[in-house]
Amino acid sequence: MSVRAAAVLTALTALFAPARAADAPQHPKAKMEFCPASIWYRPAIPAAGDGRSAGLVFGLFANSPRTIVSATVVADTDGGWYTWDVSDVALTLRTIGDGESTRQVAVFEKPVFVRHAWILRAHTSGDTAYGWDAWGDVACGTPSFGRPSYPPQTAQVAEGFPHVAATPIAPLFSLSCPHPFQEAIVTHPVQPLFPRFVIGTISYSAQIDVAVGNADNLLGAWVYKSSGNPDINASALAAARASSYQSAVSYCQKADGYYIFRADFSPY
Repeated sequence: MSVRAAAVLTALTALFAPARAADAPQHPKAKMEFCPASIWYRPAIPAAGDGRSAGLVFGLFANSPRTIVSATVVADTDGGWYTWDVSDVALTLRTIGDGESTRQVAVFEKPVFVRHAWILRAHTSGDTAYGWDAWGDVACGTPSFGRPSYPPQTAQVAEGFPHVAATPIAPLFSLSCPHPFQEAIVTHPVQPLFPRFVIGTISYSAQIDVAVGNADNLLGAWVYKSSGNPDINASALAAARASSYQSAVSYCQKADGYYIFRADFSPY
């Protein structure tokens, strides 16, 4: 019996992209966090067709419930860089097990298009799942965005939510390099083995979520989409862990990010 087991890798959408759902933002669930909190955002009504608005509706989320004692947000916009602080933000339990805050609105001095926004630093309380409380005030790295900006999103209602003023700041990073934004890539993929004790003529496919650090290092890997066979999953996971990766790049700096390792198995 011949064996064909191919490893195909594709980039995972960045966790810090703006929310896509109309009312309830959905976020890819990972088993590792690079920061105690993440942010989703959309322009506030009224907004121009190109996404420019003087307000930004946003919320914080994480993989589990907790309280964000304090956090600093930074935003790169077409009208300059801005920052604002939030405090005592409760991330309450949702049905899928993660935690998310109620909405707030950042107010800019003029209409801008937000290219990227992320958490610069955060301090948590009540995090029993990931141990962030013991770290105190955590400086978060720049997320993997993969592109200079995301397409304009549908504007959200800002009325009735707490408002916070965004303060202009000097740019934190430069774009003066050939490729300022890149997703993490695999440099030496390891071919998974077809388990010899898997009997039959069924083909399988498994997807492994790989966390790649900012030093070309694998930080963790877990089953993202099961093949339905635990032995196939184990083979795909072993291959993903044995492979080598190159870090993502954001603003010309190496960044933490995620990658999907897809392994297709056929007994023929």
